[in-house]
Amino acid sequence: MDDVVGNISTLQEFAQQNNQNQTEKWYSLDEDHLFVEFCNRMIEIASHPFDLSSCVGYEFWTHNDTVPKDWHIDKDEQMQIKKGVTRFPLCSMVYYVEVDDLRGGKLHIEDDIITPKTNRLVIFSPGKYHCVEPFLGKRTTYCLNPWSVKL
Repeated sequence: MDDVVGNISTLQEFAQQNNQNQTEKWYSLDEDHLFVEFCNRMIEIASHPFDLSSCVGYEFWTHNDTVPKDWHIDKDEQMQIKKGVTRFPLCSMVYYVEVDDLRGGKLHIEDDIITPKTNRLVIFSPGKYHCVEPFLGKRTTYCLNPWSVKL
């Protein structure tokens, strides 16, 4: 989906002021934090193609010109390690806050390839292998995974 945030310049200014990467963190739906309005809006948008009625919270993290780990599936890492059980989020979201002078950096979701674009939201099904190509240029993303269980 393109052009999902109406006032993208405000979000970009905010991203520039808070340009450090935020590591994955769990938030309950009613928890206040720096990105809460953005996260609530993305969950509302994702609730149209996905049933998020069982959502109790979400993981949120950012990538500011960093390449995420290799091919992977978003999952409950702790449950996998501790009990050998694989649990997936309700969906996965990647929002492109800013893309500028980018070479590479495409998002691969199994056989699909998505070209980054400022103000683009990519929502994909749980259990999908994905990765990001190495890149040069500006690529700022906010990532969010809604969950039906508390992590």
